[in-house]
Amino acid sequence: MLELDRRNLLAVVAGLIGAAALPSGALAAAATPARAGLDPATRALVTAVADTLIPRTDTPGARDAGVPAVFAALMRDWASAERRATCLGALQAIDTAAQTTAGQPFARLSPARRTAVLTAHDAARLGSDAGYTMTKELLVALYYLSEPGATRELRYEHAPGAWEASIPLTAQTRAWAGA
Repeated sequence: MLELDRRNLLAVVAGLIGAAALPSGALAAAATPARAGLDPATRALVTAVADTLIPRTDTPGARDAGVPAVFAALMRDWASAERRATCLGALQAIDTAAQTTAGQPFARLSPARRTAVLTAHDAARLGSDAGYTMTKELLVALYYLSEPGATRELRYEHAPGAWEASIPLTAQTRAWAGA
């Protein structure tokens, strides 16, 4: 039992004021159980797809940038049940295509075979399958929003210099990141 003195009384009053200031659903949201993350097979599939979309070259690839982990966190913490089902369904369709054409899960294929399967899948689904298009765009966006994607793949300058009307483009020229 608390001894009633001024310090304890102020602490209890501050706690009650803080609890009253919370939105009505805050305590209920805190009590809901956390959603499960991706199972190991799905995490391997996400890693393989992201790594095939943006492989390591002279710059870090999607795996190096942590895209699979961020994607998994988004699916666990951010995505609605419908969005999660759409994204995971699009990834499962890639795995099914790999099973059909190559006889193995997508994650177990060689990088060259993954590229072939994903290229064929792109030709069949990109643009016509909204779930696949959204999932692919999400994986690419996560890469370019990562630090390696924005600073090593793209050129980044916090406050760009003077405007230049004509910049010659070469094979070494990189696009800009930032606003």
